[in-house]
Order: sequence, then C-alpha cells, then structure tokens
Amino acid sequence: MDAPTLNVPAPRTNTEHVAARSEGSLCPITSSSTKRYDDKTLVDAFVMKISAGAFTMSKEPEPTYLGPLWFAHVHPEGQLYFSREGPLRVVTEAYLYSPQTFETVCRWIERIECLLSDVKVIISGDIELFVELEGQNCAYYLVDHTTCAQFWLEDSDTDKLGLPTVASTSQLKIVLEELYWIHVEHFPMHSLRISNEKLEEITAIFSHGLCDQMTSRVSTFPYTAEDCKVFVKILQGCRENMNNGHTTWIIARLWSLINSNRCLTFYGEEHARLSRNQSILWDPKPKHPWISTLMNYLTFNTSDVHRARLEDVFVDHMVYADRWAQLVGKSLKQWRASASGAFIGLMLHLPFLVLNSPCPPLLVVSTALFGSALGSSVLLDHAYEAMEGLSAADAMNYLESIQSPVYRFQFTGLAFSLPKALLLWGYLILLADYLLLVAKYQGLGMVVGMAVLCFFIVLVLASTVRAPWCRQNISGMQMV
Repeated sequence: MDAPTLNVPAPRTNTEHVAARSEGSLCPITSSSTKRYDDKTLVDAFVMKISAGAFTMSKEPEPTYLGPLWFAHVHPEGQLYFSREGPLRVVTEAYLYSPQTFETVCRWIERIECLLSDVKVIISGDIELFVELEGQNCAYYLVDHTTCAQFWLEDSDTDKLGLPTVASTSQLKIVLEELYWIHVEHFPMHSLRISNEKLEEITAIFSHGLCDQMTSRVSTFPYTAEDCKVFVKILQGCRENMNNGHTTWIIARLWSLINSNRCLTFYGEEHARLSRNQSILWDPKPKHPWISTLMNYLTFNTSDVHRARLEDVFVDHMVYADRWAQLVGKSLKQWRASASGAFIGLMLHLPFLVLNSPCPPLLVVSTALFGSALGSSVLLDHAYEAMEGLSAADAMNYLESIQSPVYRFQFTGLAFSLPKALLLWGYLILLADYLLLVAKYQGLGMVVGMAVLCFFIVLVLASTVRAPWCRQNISGMQMV
C-alpha cells in the first residue's frame, strides 16, 4: 500500500520563503519500508590509474567535504550514510557528495523543521529525522531516542503506514519501538550510544528465552536454545565495547526482533499468547468435515495426522522457523521411508513372474499402488527438500498460499499422506495376492490359518493406538 501523502498547507509567514523554494510532497514512511534493500542501481566499475605512492601518508587523496555539521559514515553492512548534528539531528542515505542532492536534502530538512514548529513538537537532541528522496517528493519519519519510538508530523493509522493491526495503545507502542530499533540498526555508526540498562535487559531476555526453550516444548520465544546460547554469549561480549557502532547494531537488531515477536504474541495484553499451540485470534473452522472423515478412512488416518501437523505449525497464521524445519524434516523422512517400502513391495512381485497369480487383475492393482507410492514420494521429496531451510516469514507466506479458505489443510494433508496410504493399500492387496497363491498351492485351510494370524497381529497393533489420549496427541508428539 502506498504511503499517505502529506500536502503541506500554506505555511505561516516565517516559512513562506521555504515553501516557495520546495516542490513535491512529504510522505510519511516507516523504517521498515524504506528503499534501503530495494536499490536496483548498477555499479559502473572501470579501470583506474594508480599513481606512485598512492595512499601513503604524504600522498593521501583530498577528502570530499560536506557542509557544516555533516558527517559521512559506513554501516557495518557497507551502506554509506550521512548524519547531521545540531538541534535536530538528521540521517539520510541520499548521496550528499552530489551538490544537487545535498541542496535538495537541505531544503527538505528546512521545510520539516518549520513543520515541527507548526505542530508544536519540541526539538531536542534526542529527536532524529530520517529523509529519503523519492523523485520530486521526500519520505520521512522521526524517532525519539528517549522514548524509543518512531513518530510523524500528521495523524495517520496502522493501515496507511503498512503496519499490523493492534489490540491496544500499549501494543502500538511495541510496534513503534520495533520501528525505532530498526532505525538504530540502519544508522548505528554516529553519535548514538545505547545505555547499559538496555544491554542488560536484552541479555536477560535471551537468557530467559534459553531457559524457556530448554524446559518447554511450546515456548513462544522465537529462537532455539542453541541460538539463545550464542546470542547470550555475544551480548555478554558487548559490555566492554559499548562505544562501538558494531555493538550498537548488534543490540538494535536483537531488540527489533524481540519487539516483533512481542507484537505477535500480544505481550502485556489481557489475552497474551503463552504457548505456540494457543490460538487467540478468530479463524473459521474448515467446512464439510465429512470430507476429512472420508479421507481418514481411505488413508488409514494418515491424512488427518498431516493436516493436524500443518495446522499446529500455523496457529494464528504464525510460523516458527524451527517448527517448520521439524515439520518438513519429518515429512521428508516419512516419504523416503515410503519410497523404500514401495521399492521392496515391487520386488515382492518377482515370485509372480515364476508362479502364475490366481488373480492377475489384483496383481496389476498392487503393482500400480506401489508404483504410485514410489512416484508420489519422489515428487514430494523433490518439491519440499529445498523448503526445509525456509525462514519463518517465507514459510508463513508459503502456507498462506496453499491454505484453502474453505477446506484449510484438508487436501494438503491428503497430498502429504498419499505415499504412505498408497503403500499400505499396496501391501494389503499384495497380501491378498499371496493368500490366493497359497490357497492355490496349499489349500484353503492354510489360508484361513494365515488370515487368522494376520488379524491377530493387526488387532494387537491397533490396541496400542486405541486410547483417546494417543489419538488426540499423536500429531503433536510428532512435532516435538
């Protein structure tokens, strides 16, 4: 959604000369919607002459100068940006070494400073402005380093700014704090210094996450115990280097991620999400449940297991990367096992090349079932092998794309269950083939005895999963 446009009203007399020199409109944006990672400009590299003694102390190149109070910085990722000190601090990624760009940015800053006065925002050293040129227009936002929040010069709403819906003012504050830390993450190399209190707090948060992940299978913390151990060690190493921009970047990145997770879990709200399998948002139930019942009978309940696992990893349309990796990993393992079982089943048809089958059509059916099980296993394995390492956001987008608004994951669960279901049907038909073969050569009595033995084995196996608790929790047990 395009950002709303701020058409600046006719300014008061003290700003008339500024407005006359400016063209275009101010557009409020957020720190997560800048074009920082969307720049498609190509680099023009060329052969350059290297003079004798270049870059020695006596022959250093003449530096490029900026205006008063302006400084150039390089982000740890390599992005060049510029900052201005003064009553209103300013940062921008516009290339200010270009005189025309520098003049344009300065005019927009002048204009915004006048607007700050018009809306009665007190300018202090804790307020920082970001500007981004967009053709004739200028995108902007401001942050307050004291309150750790992002703000704008006009009334707006979360939809216009491309932000998620919220349940309260306190949750909105978390969203704006996340945007603040993203800003600090993007501009960590100038005069900002994060307090020791913020470092200790984020260290404690990851220590809590480590303990929570180690003692709970349904923790809502977004990182695994192994990841938390690494993060805690990194944060502890930051204590002796708080004046370094790289340290600022580390702390800001982790704070933005924590605030993002807090927004998703409704941290501090009346109804917070306390476990991963807890749904606190309304979601319609799948229609036509009889379809799921029919699928369960046809697939020996395997389609319902896969459906439950998909819904468990997608509660309230949220995805945790480690749970997604577990889901895909276990599915791949099952499909590969089904492929091996199907190959063995096809090999078990070899005796029928020597011994004539009493019922050739039945033999054709079992062969087709094993071939289908093998083929579907290979296709699913090929399609999902690359998806095991998807990020949480990519996995969420994928599940959004395959979830039906009517049937949810009923048919996806059926597709996931096909290799095993076809394999089981293939072995049942193959068993019937062998029983008929035994009846042909050994008589009906032998067949009855074998049938009774098979029935007894099936009965014993079925009793192990007959308990209601087991039926209700088998899908969840496979996910942890």
